Amino acid sequence: MIIEKVSKNDEWEDYYIKSKSSNKHYIITFDILEDTVSCDCEDFRYRKENLKFGGVKLKDRESHCKHIKKILRIRNELI
Repeated sequence: MIIEKVSKNDEWEDYYIKSKSSNKHYIITFDILEDTVSCDCEDFRYRKENLKFGGVKLKDRESHCKHIKKILRIRNELI
């Protein structure tokens, strides 16, 4: 898995994840003001089908996909 922080400001952080085994790639967005996170992968979209907003609360770990979980583990190490 290739991971890069692609943007950051006072309101959000975006991360890019590319799979080593396929051509798939995803964008994970942390909304700092709302304390939410979202991913554009199929798994995350399925999990949040009934939500009103684009992301889920950071503390709602059951709604996180594997990409979000990975970023949360290594987020502080990325530049």
